[in-house]
Amino acid sequence: MDVKRFKAMSAHQRALVSMAVLLDGREAAAYLKIDAVNGDILQEAALDISGQDLEIRMAFLGTALRAALNELESDEEE
Repeated sequence: MDVKRFKAMSAHQRALVSMAVLLDGREAAAYLKIDAVNGDILQEAALDISGQDLEIRMAFLGTALRAALNELESDEEE
């Protein structure tokens, strides 16, 4: 998993990928690909993450989602 590339994505994109993979697992990539603007990036991130072992994937995505939501919340407060 390329964590650096994932962290380089916007907070909104990281939250979207995290939720999609948490909810749909490997199928998330197909749904994210539909995005007209960022579909390729989102799909690639979902494929990369969903290929990890379940225990690692779940822990990583939970942490990534919380961090992305905190970042989005901080941006709204400014």
